[in-house]
Parts: sequence; C-alpha cells; structure tokens
Amino acid sequence: MMKNLIFALFLFFALGVQAQESEEKNPKLEALQNEKDKAVLDKKLKELEDGDIANWGLLNQYYGRDKAKIEAVNQRILKKHPASIAARMIRMHSFDYDQGLDAVEALGQKMFKDYAGINLDMEKTMVALAFAEEPDTSKVMQYINLIEDPYYRIFSITLALDIIGGYNSTMTLDLAQKEWPTALQLKDEKTLSKALEVDPQMAYVEYLTAYAKLLFKAEKYQEAYPLTKEAYERSKDREDSEIAENYAFLSSLNGQYKEALPILADAVKKGKFDKKYIDQVRKGYAALYPGQDVDAYIDELKKDFIDEVKTHVATLMINEAAPDFFVTDVNGKKVSLADFKGKTIVLDFWATWCGPCVESFPAMQMAADRYKEDPSVKFLFIHTWENTKDPLADASSFLAKRNYTFDLYMDPKDPSTKRSPAADAFKVDGIPAKFIIDGNGRVRFTAAGFSGKAEAVAEEVVQMVEMARKGS
Repeated sequence: MMKNLIFALFLFFALGVQAQESEEKNPKLEALQNEKDKAVLDKKLKELEDGDIANWGLLNQYYGRDKAKIEAVNQRILKKHPASIAARMIRMHSFDYDQGLDAVEALGQKMFKDYAGINLDMEKTMVALAFAEEPDTSKVMQYINLIEDPYYRIFSITLALDIIGGYNSTMTLDLAQKEWPTALQLKDEKTLSKALEVDPQMAYVEYLTAYAKLLFKAEKYQEAYPLTKEAYERSKDREDSEIAENYAFLSSLNGQYKEALPILADAVKKGKFDKKYIDQVRKGYAALYPGQDVDAYIDELKKDFIDEVKTHVATLMINEAAPDFFVTDVNGKKVSLADFKGKTIVLDFWATWCGPCVESFPAMQMAADRYKEDPSVKFLFIHTWENTKDPLADASSFLAKRNYTFDLYMDPKDPSTKRSPAADAFKVDGIPAKFIIDGNGRVRFTAAGFSGKAEAVAEEVVQMVEMARKGS
C-alpha cells in the first residue's frame, strides 16, 4: 500500500521541486545541533517557526522523531502557506492507506473542502491510487477526472495503470486504450502546463511506454509494434531494458534480425530464458549466420549467465545450524523445521506493506515454478510483522489478487511479547529476508532486500537451492 505514496512522491520530485535540504553537510542544521545555550536555541527555533516557508525542511530535519514538534510546525505551514510545496507534501503524507478506503476518501473530501481554490491535483491522485489497489476503476477515474492539470492527469492515469496491472491485466489494458486518445494529444505539446508546470513530453512518454508494455504483455503484437518502436526511440537515454527487449522481439517477428539479435542475445545473457525469446534468437542467428551451430550459440549465451550467477552465489555460501522455529499454514496448523527434514527449504519473510517484498515476488514466482514438480524442495512464504486485524485474510487476498501461487505461512505475533517468533528466531532485522536451509537443517544461504532484474534474482535463488542440495 505504501507503493502508492512512493509513486506519488516520485511524481512530486519529478516535477522539479524539493522541500527539504539534504541533511549531509547542512551548516544551518549543524549550527542548531551544536548550539549549547538553550535560550539562544529556543530563540532561533521560534524565529524559524515564525519565519519563511523555506525553513520547513530545516525544522523537520532538526526535530527528527519528535512527532509533536513536527506536527505543530506542519499545522502552522498548512494554515499560513496552504498552497506551498511544503503544505502539499504534508497533506500527501497524511494519507494512511492502512486505515482503509473509507478513511482515505473521507480525508480527501475534507481536504477538497478545507482547501477550496488551491490546486490539490496530487492529493486527488493519492485518493485515486488508493482505489487502484482494489482495483475499482470507476472510483479511480472519478478522482482522476477531478484533476485540473491536464498533463498531470495523464501522469496519474499512468500510475494507476501500473498498480491495477498487478491485479487485472484485462481491466488495465481496457483503461489504457480508453484514455490513449487523450494522452496522444500531448505528443506535439511543448509548453509546460500552467497549474503544476508538468512537461507534456514527459507525461506522454510515460503513458506511451506503459501502454506499449500492456499491449505487448497481452500479445497484441501488431498494435504494440509502432508504439513500442516509438517508446524505444524516445527512451534510449533512459535505459528501459523491458522496452528495448520488447522492441527487439517485435522487430524479429518482422524479420529485422540485424538490429534485433544483439538485444535479444544480450537479454538471454542476462537470464531471459523464455521460450519465445529463445525461438527468436534461434531464427535470427540462423538467418544472419547460415550454417553455424545455433544450439551451441544459445547454450553459450545461457552458460555465461548461469556461470556468472554460480560464481557469485558460491561466495555467499555458509554453514550454520538453522534455529528451530514454527509457523502456521493457512489452516492454522503449526509446522516446524522438523516437518521438513530431508527437504531443501526456502524461507521468504515478507509483509503486505513491504514494497521491496512485493517487488521481489515476480522473481520468487519464477524460482518457485522451477521446483513445482520437485517434492524435495519447498518454498515457505512467511508473512511476518503483521499490522492488520486479520493478517491471514490480508495476506491471502494480497497474493490472490496478484495471481501468485505461493505456499503461504503465517508468523503470528506472540500475544504477550507482541513479537513475531519465527522472524526473531532467524534474527530478521529487515524484510524481505530469505534463508535457504538444506536437508540436514543447516542454513546455507541468506539474502536480504531486493534489487536487480527478476530473471537474475530467480536464477540466484535456484543456484542457492542447487548448491544447498549438493552440500547437504
């Protein structure tokens, strides 16, 4: 759910505004922190609080975790400078998606009433994106259609497409197609919008790219090709590998192997082993290099990637006794380490509110799918650090909406300690956290966080499993 806030804030900064100075090497902040005379310090702080809007970032940095002080400063900003960038950020941060859609919508409606006459396009986007999580496209568009800045409206729809796409690809494509004519009107626009000074070209390219990817995913290749080509040509300096690979694939379907093969081959080198990509590499290589051994060429491309992953993974191998732990399955049955004796198990600690956890799931689905017919390997996706009234329903719904076929387990909080015992047993201090345990109950690999392409991460997990099996 925090993903929505991150996206909206990304747009906020993408517009070229920055409300806070960096904490690094900030002489004004250091002067406040080093002031020993309390009377002098109090006077300086009061002057800052009563002064210019530019002081907001400095005060927020100084007060740090003192929520009462920060709230007092924020309320002063909202009252004195309601149309400022700082006030906009305060309002955006006030949305708490964990409180539910009714609370988010009520807060939005209150803002629209309290700040009538002030541009609240970003706040409207926050409400719209909350409904994108359902997904409820009618509600999404209800709030997006309230947006005053026509260019920013296109940005907001692009964000909504990204979120809804995680639940329902057909619904997402339908919405994208419906709004495409409006986005297309920005193609030749050059002047920044009056309301938020949004660059129409940036808004157009973001939408174009999203729409092209949706068409490709739906295998509407004929429709996708011209849009993908345009997105590729416009995004060469942005290094969008997905668009580049899609463009190369579509070009190869049209027999344009000379341009397509290097991109497709590079994709295979990086772990793109999907059959449809391999088939196009095969056709392209055979067309450009008749008489050469196509299979040997493809094997070499794969080998480079797998060998690189193996070399890296080998440096991460450990050999520690796994702590005894218990989790519960979706039926409430307790299971422990002993229940998996002789099996290689992958523990993935996650939570619905954890952005990096969700980002890692496509890779983890790829890895889990490699072993779906292998009973000697078991993946346990353990929901931990719960923060909802019904975490099992929350986690189950979360995975079902996204069509993940994970084996879900729960790490329920201890009623007395309010701690998640399985996560504590493994000394988890951040999620996602993964542990690969061999058949003898030894931890052979640990991994934290998520970064990189899904294919590479999936292959790393696979190689960890294989090395753990051989070492047990």
